[in-house]
Amino acid sequence: YFLNDDVDGGNLIGCLDKQIGEAAGCEGVVYDCLDMVTAHQGLGISTVDFGDLAEDYSAALDDHQAGLAPNLTDQDKMDIIGILASMAPDIVEDPDNNLTVYQRVGRKPAILGLIGKPGEVDSFVDNVANDAEVNGFFGATNFDRLNTCLTRQVSSIDGPIKYGQEVDAPPMIDEGVNAMAKCLDMCTSHGGLVDDMDMPITINDFGALVTDLVTAMDTAGVAQEDKDALLAALGPLCPQIVADPFSCMFNTQDLVLESLGVNTEIPDNAYNGALDSMLCVDLEVMDDGDGFDTVANASLELGVMHPWVGDLTIKVEAPDGTVFAAMSRPTLPEAADDGTDCCGDSSDLAPGNPVTFVDGGMFDAEQMGGTLGNMQVVCLNDNQCEFFPNKGSAISADEFGMAFGGKGSIGTWRVCIGDSGTGDVGQLVDVRLTLNETDAQFCP
Repeated sequence: YFLNDDVDGGNLIGCLDKQIGEAAGCEGVVYDCLDMVTAHQGLGISTVDFGDLAEDYSAALDDHQAGLAPNLTDQDKMDIIGILASMAPDIVEDPDNNLTVYQRVGRKPAILGLIGKPGEVDSFVDNVANDAEVNGFFGATNFDRLNTCLTRQVSSIDGPIKYGQEVDAPPMIDEGVNAMAKCLDMCTSHGGLVDDMDMPITINDFGALVTDLVTAMDTAGVAQEDKDALLAALGPLCPQIVADPFSCMFNTQDLVLESLGVNTEIPDNAYNGALDSMLCVDLEVMDDGDGFDTVANASLELGVMHPWVGDLTIKVEAPDGTVFAAMSRPTLPEAADDGTDCCGDSSDLAPGNPVTFVDGGMFDAEQMGGTLGNMQVVCLNDNQCEFFPNKGSAISADEFGMAFGGKGSIGTWRVCIGDSGTGDVGQLVDVRLTLNETDAQFCP
């Protein structure tokens, strides 16, 4: 609870002194800090936590009596501890020591043992040290630091420890870290890491580490529900650890963003490569607090009325400004993405026959309408409705996943359509952008 860099130790000691001093009737001492309920709300302090604190305070009183306060009587000490004990109802939020995984697995002492070090048989790190599949990554490891950081990481899942906010701890506590050498985030600590064969971390390596952790938890007697909770919290870190983040298995859900009945004319022959020369529809993603705020992939469905599909360019812009070209003037071998060349495919688009762009789609967006004649409608007359993106001459990633994978989903997305030919006027009717979101955490 205290070895985090957002704890004001001086203020904490001062307030505790005032609290005990006022309760003990010390002359001139007034407690003017937060009340106990407010000061400890949300900390999840358990009965055993409070008991440890009282025990530490009692030991400090013994030292004080033996040193600076020889006149402090045993009854005085009992009275002071009694005052402290009377505060328990306002401080303890977990009376049965079982409301969090942190408490149920035995708090920091048990987690320290679970993580362990090489030679500490059946601990996680000892399992790793004996695992030929992954031990090549740990040849130059400071195992004191590794034990501390992994312990703090696991303890931070629903416990009081704050990973990355280490302080100068007392001797033999949180070894290997200090205020100037804090535990590193996953991207920094694993970026570019290779084993003794100069191979990067793979999804198989990550799986081996998970197996070693599960084995350690089984040996330690961690309950299944708590193992599941710990793995559920650590699993989303996979994309920050392995060299290929998209090899990870992670939870996903689709967020569908729609603007139906747009019915707005696409500026005729206005496209010059820039988004401001296109008709754009804004789609807003709010933070709903569910943790699914990172994009794994995306797809786009458009309902368009236009008599010359080869005039059209379609782009999507993410909240961070990344622009992806889903289609660029089908069948036209453009010299540049500037709208100057002529002319692409002459078939039509109709809103009743929407076209979809998705990674791995059945047909090439660059060939949209290529088998049709003038006045025939894409999707309706050729049954080709689903296309994989093709950027043409645009500067863009090749796929939605390559463009947007790992980026934040919250903010304003823009779907834009531009026209590069004169005389054939069309409308954007319906827009449906689907974001496949994940709760996994990616590196920038």
